[in-house]
Amino acid sequence: MPWKMQSLLWKFLPADRAVNLSLYIFGTLLALMLVVYVGGRFLKRRWLSRVAAAVAGLVLLSWGLLLVTRPAWLRIALQADVPMPTASTLRWETRAPGLDTAELELRVGDSVVDHMVLVRLDPQLYRLSVHWDPSGTRIAEDWQHELDAAVVVNGSFFGDDFVPLTPLRTSGRPAGPDSYQSTHGVFVANGSHVEILDLKDRDVFQAIGKFPEAMVSYPLLIDANGENRAVESKVWLVSRNFLALDASGRVVLGTTETGFFTIHRLGEFLKASPLGLRCALNFDGGPLVSQVVHAGQFSRAFHGKAEISNGSDVLRVFWHEHFGRSWTLPIVLVAVPIAP
Repeated sequence: MPWKMQSLLWKFLPADRAVNLSLYIFGTLLALMLVVYVGGRFLKRRWLSRVAAAVAGLVLLSWGLLLVTRPAWLRIALQADVPMPTASTLRWETRAPGLDTAELELRVGDSVVDHMVLVRLDPQLYRLSVHWDPSGTRIAEDWQHELDAAVVVNGSFFGDDFVPLTPLRTSGRPAGPDSYQSTHGVFVANGSHVEILDLKDRDVFQAIGKFPEAMVSYPLLIDANGENRAVESKVWLVSRNFLALDASGRVVLGTTETGFFTIHRLGEFLKASPLGLRCALNFDGGPLVSQVVHAGQFSRAFHGKAEISNGSDVLRVFWHEHFGRSWTLPIVLVAVPIAP
């Protein structure tokens, strides 16, 4: 469903993740049917009461079916002790000079709980830049076509009016809040020099001011000491998006499909993964997460499909899995090949 239609829908429904959408929708329908049932009995309109009882039964059946058919990732992610998933063998494939891709299937036992797509870039061959569209009208594929980009991923957090919630620098111009404190990190780029800076105990604007491209985000999934700075929370289960630097200074971008990973669990997974990461920064998550790659004959458009803050919110899970569409992205990170 396009962004504008979803925004209109959420004017009448609870804000995304604010409440249990299943309870809100099904509970409202059941309450309404109870009123209709009582009204039918009071007015001696038995047919009306029968209709209300039938609809209520259908609502309860639908609710029960959604609970019973919850996806494996959700059932396992809600366990008291959630095991770390086992990843398929990591195989990088070169799609263009300095650009490699890989995919990981993540399993717990016999159950597939997530898919992660990866792209690895040599910053000597690809220019990374931050872009902000105040109109919020472009999806990832639009950005890719307009900028002739090899890679496009969604960036940091933004508000309902598409205004950045964290400081940015794009082509040397600042964007986002004028006052900001952070204990996490920022991705910065100046030509072929790219880095993830730790902002703890630092002035954010002084730290990023000398870089033409910068994107503050949070949390740091792996800091310079190899520590995971994400706070554990079992209630926010969303598709994830991260940027990392490996031991060779290459940029690694990763996107997950389901909501299996909490932020902290993702950090622990990345620390133990064979990716060889020396630092990693989380970007915005949810069904808007996107990774579009176009290099040589290879093309991939990957989008997330999960965002819940209550594990019993099975209607929201079903909605995102079956009715998800490409969301417009006001903030993106883009990689464009450097002309020889």
